[in-house]
Amino acid sequence: MKKVTVYALVLGFCLGYLVFITLDEISNNKKIVESEIIHGEHMEMNHQHERINVGDVIPELDVEVYKDTTSGYNVHIITKNFEWKPEAVNTDPVDNQGHAHIYINNEKIARVYGDWFHIDDHHILDTSNTLRVTLNANNHAEWSINDNSIEFITPLF
Repeated sequence: MKKVTVYALVLGFCLGYLVFITLDEISNNKKIVESEIIHGEHMEMNHQHERINVGDVIPELDVEVYKDTTSGYNVHIITKNFEWKPEAVNTDPVDNQGHAHIYINNEKIARVYGDWFHIDDHHILDTSNTLRVTLNANNHAEWSINDNSIEFITPLF
């Protein structure tokens, strides 16, 4: 009987330790995500990305938006003279390469590294909504022409 009790205690201790470690990891990840969200909102409210005028070859931007049959919207970002370069993020700008930023109602919701993106319903208000997509350099500055951002703005219905 004592042998069973010892095994049960050891097993209970191990399971408790695993649960504690798992919950601690979840808690730490949640804090990191919350910190990034708060930091991101802070940055958007108090900081507008700088602009960099493009060189001789001008990137082109067009956007197609499709209502998803399940939820939200699917966004197709169509570019010409622009190279998606996720591996170069946070480095010095190189003409006509980088990523995109997506905004809903002037709130940045995502950094995008390719030509398709899904917008979840939780970003959408019951009232009117506006989608804004910008082309951004590796350092997050908005590509621009004569200090006007290369962007696409459309209402969402």
